[in-house]
Amino acid sequence: MIAERVQALALGGLNELPTQFIRPAHEQPENSKAIVGVTVPLISLSQPHNVVINEIAKAAHEWGFFLITDHGISPSLIQRLKEVGQEFFELSQEEKEVYANDAASGRFEGYGTKMTKNLEEKLEWIDYFFHFMAPPSKVNHSVWPKNPPAYRSVQSYLLTYAI
Repeated sequence: MIAERVQALALGGLNELPTQFIRPAHEQPENSKAIVGVTVPLISLSQPHNVVINEIAKAAHEWGFFLITDHGISPSLIQRLKEVGQEFFELSQEEKEVYANDAASGRFEGYGTKMTKNLEEKLEWIDYFFHFMAPPSKVNHSVWPKNPPAYRSVQSYLLTYAI
């Protein structure tokens, strides 16, 4: 069974969000304004290893996320990764489905829609393409899409940065 994909729903001329995606009031943000003086933790990889480890642990514990700087990945490669990702999602629905994952059969890599429900039976509003980049023993190139044509070369180049 092919899941109803979020992108297809969004491009299908919705007038309102389907109820299965609307979060309960207690899960909705109270406001979306920035809080002055509060910034996401920035962690520079140029620091000594033990400092980086401690900062990551602290940020993960206190915030749950952080931003890494000085990682050595060029802005042009990051931009190209965004572009090939966008190009994939601009493919026809039929072409994207060739790469669909199937959690029921144990295939978690590939194109999917997050169908996990919360306690209130609400779904996540997200489509994704997931595959491992590291460690090398987990990288399965057969799940990488052949289209857009540059996807594989850009991802392979990114692998040269993998730890």
